Amino acid sequence: MKTIVQRSLAIGTFLGLLGLSAGLHVPQTRHLERLADLLVVTPRRKTLAELAAQELDGVDPSNLADFFRISPWDADDIRLPLIVALLHYLKTRQRDQAVPLFLILDDSLTPKDKGTRHLEPVDWFFDHKSKRTIRASNHLSLSISWGDFYFPLAERLYLRQATVRRRNRRRHNKPKLSYVSKPKLAEQLLEQVRPYLPEGVTVYVLFDSWYTSAQLVRWIRDRNWHVIAGVKSNRTVSCRDQDSPKARCQKVSNWHNDFKGRPYERVRLGLANGMTRTYCVRSLSGRLRGVPGDVRLLISQKGPGKATPRYFLCTDLTLSCQEILKHYQNRWRIETDYWQVKMHLGLGDYRLRSYEAIAKWYSVVYLVLAYLYWRKYEHERTTRCTISLSEVIQAIRQQHQRECLRQACQEVASGTPLEEVLRRYIGPEIAAVA
Repeated sequence: MKTIVQRSLAIGTFLGLLGLSAGLHVPQTRHLERLADLLVVTPRRKTLAELAAQELDGVDPSNLADFFRISPWDADDIRLPLIVALLHYLKTRQRDQAVPLFLILDDSLTPKDKGTRHLEPVDWFFDHKSKRTIRASNHLSLSISWGDFYFPLAERLYLRQATVRRRNRRRHNKPKLSYVSKPKLAEQLLEQVRPYLPEGVTVYVLFDSWYTSAQLVRWIRDRNWHVIAGVKSNRTVSCRDQDSPKARCQKVSNWHNDFKGRPYERVRLGLANGMTRTYCVRSLSGRLRGVPGDVRLLISQKGPGKATPRYFLCTDLTLSCQEILKHYQNRWRIETDYWQVKMHLGLGDYRLRSYEAIAKWYSVVYLVLAYLYWRKYEHERTTRCTISLSEVIQAIRQQHQRECLRQACQEVASGTPLEEVLRRYIGPEIAAVA
């Protein structure tokens, strides 16, 4: 059934704020508007054929495919204007410069069928949630949280070094792919955002233990930013114990064993479900190997004597344990983003082959996610009522359904035969199966 009879005015307004005319031509911008509406409205899998089938008097699926495959634009033609526009929006809405700003880094796998062979970014990756190797594409993303506002900013596809070598053997008439490690991708994302950040605001970069390398922490500290991150138990920390005047250098897990019997600091944090949980925390200050300056190390357990504590690092020594863990909770919002783009926006439903085309698909999907956040905040500004992204999606779908039904009724009222209208909006009648 057709669900779109005309383009949403809101998506046109949002893309107008981005100023895409410098990188995209008018036909390309129209395709982008069309895709943004279709990705939100289409209820099932977001293949190009399914997307094209939702629009009345729309384009052929091949036109949508050509927009990604051969249209002369690059993913950065969307990413950079989006970063500039979103940070300008935040500067106008967030007036309190004393509120710290958080840049959140993380990566996620987008599963594909295990028989997939010819999609260039797709390869075998180990999924830490399911504890098995799956066929998937992997991407890094960067988000910003400042006060009451949160937006996804940018993303990058990640290719394993072996994948790059294998794919380059078949790219005879295309530019060769280059291998970039995840820490370097993280630096590229942060560097792309850095010129547009507000001045005089304390910036914290948040990430999990997989990114806590000395190289990345040094790079962040050289920009006068702070790091709040998870730490693996085998990292080495040099610290002066209160029982010994000499500094000792040992693994984080060994510090946890040495601290047994010492009092905990109780840290009470709110959870996403509205409840609270109390954590038992011990802390120490010392030097992390390869990182200049002192850092604060937290050893956190869900209760006294609980096994397998989690370890956290913070380069801002002025923060308390309560503040460090509360700031680190901002990372959870990027996990909900991954759920939204995979479940509601079809991040993994692409049927494109080349790395460049799939990178464009990712940039469009994350643009749509940022658009949904913008709709959410604009609605809250005008109505003073808080809503979720799911409610925003439902409102957009309902608006298109109303417009579709209204136009179908108007056609029938104007004298168009009912069966012709049904065939146009729903399709030809299928004979019932006996």
